[in-house]
Amino acid sequence: MMTLDLRTAEGRAQAQSLHRREPGLSSRVLVVDTTEALSEHHEYFERLARLPQVTGVVLVAVGGISVNGAGPTLRTPSALAGVGVTLWVGEGPGVPWEGGSQRPGAGQAESTVDDLLAALRLPKVFDRVFADVGVMPHQAASPGLAVDYATVEPAMMRALKLRALRQLVATGVAARLHDRESTELTSVVRSATEGDATSVRQGSPLYEAMATAQRELQAASRAVDRWRTWRGMLGLTKAHQVVLGRLAVAGEALLRHHRVARRALEDVDSSLAEGYPPPSELVEQGLLSPAPVNSEEMAEAVRKAVTTELIGGRTLPGIAEQARRLGNQLGAARSLAITEQDSAADLETWARGLISPPPVKVWPAPVTYLLPVMFLTCLLATALPGLGAWPLLLMLPLWTGLIALLSANSPVDVDLGLVFGTMAFSSVVGAAIGLRYPAGLGLGAPISLGVLALLVIVSALAAYLVWRNVVDRWRHTIPLRKAVSANKRLSDQVSRTIEHRWSPADRSRRLADALLVVAGGADAVVEVFTDVIEQVKDADSEHTFGGDRSIGLADVLHHDLVAITLEVLRPSFDAIASRLPLSGDSHRSLVRAKELVADYHDHLEHAGLRELPAFVTDDGPRRRLAATLWQSSASSRRILQLTERSRLTQLCAAEDVRLLQADGARVVHFASADMDLPPVDGEVIRTKGDAVGALRLTPILARYVEREVHAQNAEGDPR
Repeated sequence: MMTLDLRTAEGRAQAQSLHRREPGLSSRVLVVDTTEALSEHHEYFERLARLPQVTGVVLVAVGGISVNGAGPTLRTPSALAGVGVTLWVGEGPGVPWEGGSQRPGAGQAESTVDDLLAALRLPKVFDRVFADVGVMPHQAASPGLAVDYATVEPAMMRALKLRALRQLVATGVAARLHDRESTELTSVVRSATEGDATSVRQGSPLYEAMATAQRELQAASRAVDRWRTWRGMLGLTKAHQVVLGRLAVAGEALLRHHRVARRALEDVDSSLAEGYPPPSELVEQGLLSPAPVNSEEMAEAVRKAVTTELIGGRTLPGIAEQARRLGNQLGAARSLAITEQDSAADLETWARGLISPPPVKVWPAPVTYLLPVMFLTCLLATALPGLGAWPLLLMLPLWTGLIALLSANSPVDVDLGLVFGTMAFSSVVGAAIGLRYPAGLGLGAPISLGVLALLVIVSALAAYLVWRNVVDRWRHTIPLRKAVSANKRLSDQVSRTIEHRWSPADRSRRLADALLVVAGGADAVVEVFTDVIEQVKDADSEHTFGGDRSIGLADVLHHDLVAITLEVLRPSFDAIASRLPLSGDSHRSLVRAKELVADYHDHLEHAGLRELPAFVTDDGPRRRLAATLWQSSASSRRILQLTERSRLTQLCAAEDVRLLQADGARVVHFASADMDLPPVDGEVIRTKGDAVGALRLTPILARYVEREVHAQNAEGDPR
């Protein structure tokens, strides 16, 4: 809406410059002039009337009515006939009047011409006044007004705005309560770094090396288990060679797996840090292609995380610091593969231990465990009645054979000589004692033979148990279990690297850049907010305000500053959502932050706090503040109950009330859209302003109004 104040040189110059096709001109024009200058300014009214864009003009004529021979007369511009209406406002502050036959009351006027102009600048109020006055005689009326405002004290708003700025840029102890670690940002990082593929591609070199190593290690373990049985004991060196062959094959497979996996891990490092080798080569080795990046989803996740943290009270430096730290962690060139390589550092040693295992040892343990059995069996065999020394001919070869089976895979050295020497000594000593002290039992030959057979079985069983112990001891000396464990760790390491580094590599890189861009934008906002704090800091900032009103205002100001921050970051979020490379240059954010802060200051100065800024979409805090403000305004609800016969401030002198026709008056009620309306009779116009009011339009008696007609300018339409 355009306002032309013809009382000022600026307003007259603006009216003089109006052209027939004035670009951007509103269809509603509010004109303010004095009653004495209406005739002089008829040229301006003609210009307005001829503009096709203008469909309604409300002229507020301020001043006394001129007196001619017939009495006082208000001369309205004839050029506005059909396109404009006139509101006459007398000189002075106005008088309290109930709109009837009663005389005006005494007391101070509560409303002024400025209140009237503020109400008329509301488009819906303008339209209603234009329509109601348009049906009155000569389209002229005298306004009466009662108005109340739900406003905030300027000192409170300045102080709370400064406090909100300080809270957003706080650091150190001042921010400790609000700068706890963000679960929102860490959740975004966790989601982005979850890989979609944790296995290697079947048929690839890496897969074949991994599967072969696992298969051969299992086969070697089974071969050792079979070697512990009777078949292994009786198989002599042939069974031993089978086991050694299996172990050698497993060792070679483990070395190959280690070689292929290490190359893959190192290539992952190099590819992620330096871009070489290209991902295609890693795919050939067996890795699947990195998971695709959903830039739009990532941008929305980061935006929601930052918004949630800011609304929750986090400070901008806290968010920037955490975003930068997470971004640097994601973008770090050091690899999990290198740092975890120590977990498989001895794998090559274990593999070599399988290829060249230590010899089988039977001395001193476990063969020494057999010496008591040798001694006893030989003693009992020769002590059997009726058999004499013949059992010795059986037991000595038996034990010699059993010891030969046990030591068949042992190296020929001093230890082997000691094994046979101690065996012969123990057997002979036992047999000698048995012969010297035969059993005095009356056993027949069949029974003695049965006992002898039982002693043979015991000897063989004891030898078998010792054989198992020999194999178990040897198995502990070979690194088979360590090799199996190391192979599993290596496989897990490859899977972990694929899952946490390779598969989400593109997403991690994009998110790292995104977080650094957000951190730079937040730093720019902090810089601008800090400058504002230094510029606006004054005595008002030291005031302390309490109550629901200050709390609601603080919420609105914090919400607006958060909205400014998000608007500054919006181009960054848009860039993240695109597939274009991200730039860490925060100059654009700095310029945008300065523009928005300036626009916000201008908005507060001219539109007021209650009006929603262009960059704010959520009006929830303002609705809550409005409810608090209206609840503290007792007169606002009373104003909406006022009628044509209620006491309002009539904007004219007391003696001018006689010029009005009270019976034809109309009342226009208006209220802020965020006010909870009480039960009222009639329509209430809802506006974007911060006022509630009753505007009474009282017609002027027809005999006191006339149209002032001017001759057509000879030069035509002046321009």
